[in-house]
Amino acid sequence: MLKRTVVAALAAVALAVVGLTPFAAFADLPKGQVQNTVAACGCGTVFTPIAETKYVELNGKSYACCTEGCHKIASGNAETAAKMSDQATMRMKMQSSMKMGVANVTMIDDKGAHALCACGKEFTLASDTQYLKAGDDSYACCTKACHEMASKDPAKSAAMFKEAMAKKMSMK
Repeated sequence: MLKRTVVAALAAVALAVVGLTPFAAFADLPKGQVQNTVAACGCGTVFTPIAETKYVELNGKSYACCTEGCHKIASGNAETAAKMSDQATMRMKMQSSMKMGVANVTMIDDKGAHALCACGKEFTLASDTQYLKAGDDSYACCTKACHEMASKDPAKSAAMFKEAMAKKMSMK
């Protein structure tokens, strides 16, 4: 899940850097002319559609499928596939609009961006979240008290954030 989140975020940032528009309305583009766009398949895969990409149509909108297998599954239940694709696109949009460079974000869903604090607590980022800057990375702290503690020794705290994230990743 974290790998897909990172890939989606990097894809959105890369497109923004080169001035391309992600998440184009595929229904408005002739098939085969969707270069410079990103699609989210109902399975959650982020990819750039090509001329050979297969689509599922529902209510006048085209949904790109990342593989032949996904197209076969989506064709059997277009409504569910469209809903899953819309949800994956929403998550990608959230990722591209949130602050990039927060090293301890673990997941993004319809409730927001979730992070793992160095203290081990998982929490959802909010407008009052405080961040620790350590080297080139920023880390979201779960509370003001955690931020104050982490700020006393940013290098040591960054190591603790990295350790907590590595431990979480090894459990997946």
